[in-house]
Amino acid sequence: MENALRRFEFYDKLREPEKKLIRDNALKKELARGQIMIGGSSRCNGVPMVLKGSLRLFRVSDKGREVTLYRIREGEMCVIAAVCLRGDHDYDFSIEAEEDCSLLILTPDMFKTLFNASSAFKTYVFNMLAQKLIMSMETIEMLTFISIEERVIEYLKQNADKNGEIRTTHEKMAVDLGTSREVITRQLGRMAERDMLCVERGKIILKKVT
Repeated sequence: MENALRRFEFYDKLREPEKKLIRDNALKKELARGQIMIGGSSRCNGVPMVLKGSLRLFRVSDKGREVTLYRIREGEMCVIAAVCLRGDHDYDFSIEAEEDCSLLILTPDMFKTLFNASSAFKTYVFNMLAQKLIMSMETIEMLTFISIEERVIEYLKQNADKNGEIRTTHEKMAVDLGTSREVITRQLGRMAERDMLCVERGKIILKKVT
């Protein structure tokens, strides 16, 4: 566990009693891929730290559409949970395991102790919060001001391997881009007609996207 904890940039800056507090008292939790860890309007009962895997934080509209705000990866903490904890608020979002995950959960008392005792921990929380806030704002900007074709092109570029292949589904793209599967299917079809890409079962191959 010690090696996994060192992925968190604040850990080596903690004093030994603070490290021991985490090692001995944090709650271990395993999540299977696709498992929902937190649903909308849940009470905050701890702060997840990702030792292995990736979590997706998203919101669901009144019409049932999902919008992915950002991801929480190895060596990162779910700082929005920390904000809810500090303010005693309910969650207004959901968290799903995008792959099998190993987590440590800091209880409310543990988090408050570390936050008050360690300037390194406090700085990490504020820096991570700023980073994820910027990601959320970029997502909102994308949904509001950027056309669906531009969003699809950027998504494909970011997720393509060195051969220009993206292994994904229309449903997953729709969730990540905050739209419907039908919209994604139509847009990919138009782009395929213009010979920009090739759509195959379970993957998309980029051709001449600039």
